[in-house]
Amino acid sequence: MLWFAYFLAVVNATIIGLSFLFVKIAVSGASPIDTLSFRFVIALIFCVVYMKIMKISFRIEVRRLFPLLLLTLFYPLGFFTFQAYGLLYIASAEAGILTATAPIITAVCAALFISEKINLLQFLSILISIIGVMFISVMKGINFDASVAGIVLILLSCFMSAGYTILNRVLIRSFTAIEITLVIMIVGSLFFTLFSVVTHIADGTFVTIFKPFSDWYFTIAILYLGIFSSMVTTIFSSLILKHLRAAELVVFLNFSTVVAIIAGYVLMGEAIYSYHLIAAALIITGVIGTNFFAKKEKNPQK
Repeated sequence: MLWFAYFLAVVNATIIGLSFLFVKIAVSGASPIDTLSFRFVIALIFCVVYMKIMKISFRIEVRRLFPLLLLTLFYPLGFFTFQAYGLLYIASAEAGILTATAPIITAVCAALFISEKINLLQFLSILISIIGVMFISVMKGINFDASVAGIVLILLSCFMSAGYTILNRVLIRSFTAIEITLVIMIVGSLFFTLFSVVTHIADGTFVTIFKPFSDWYFTIAILYLGIFSSMVTTIFSSLILKHLRAAELVVFLNFSTVVAIIAGYVLMGEAIYSYHLIAAALIITGVIGTNFFAKKEKNPQK
């Protein structure tokens, strides 16, 4: 099961890495809020369909819903809200550097709140992975005159990601992955759809809310973001956290940067430079090291 968790973590990071490409396509046809609304509604629909096909029932007492609702405050509500508004004040390259610190933030918070400590070799491996992501952002060119508001908002999104991962690690012991996913999709679709509708009514553009679906590229992008990047990754994250610590999962997300580079080269014809290869090597080394040294610690005889 441990190796299966590693396999899911790689698949999870690959899906997220490809999602960067589809997000670019989606936001070119609709606003970020509309994109979030559509992706979570589609994710909810497919989640319900999946449960019907697999004959999975959803019966949770009202009093037991509270921890799941608390989880949704971290993700998707807190994470996407802080990230969206943070990107209004800060360049994507700078945001990439700040977001790369998420594994360290998660490791520190996990140690404080659920006593999940990492050893020195794991910590150094996480740092190597972070350096790899930062190296790409620096080589692309970065303006360090970012506003304080942008920096704070992006860092808050990192803390939201850490909170989600840590709380999910705890809740997966009491709830199934599909139960956690369903609640997240319900809350996400309700919140972002309400936000989207109110915004369109205020702007007088409500009649055009579904216009982006006239573009097949947008439709395909939203379907990918809804089904794979939202529903599937949420299910996988919960399953992975049954076997891996919070920091060990989050560091895999840096691997999505490598996938994004490859996808950009293969699908979009974007150039790959030597610094991409150096950064990719650092990221992969960091990801492998973080989990390899954890494995040795759990199985000292091996």
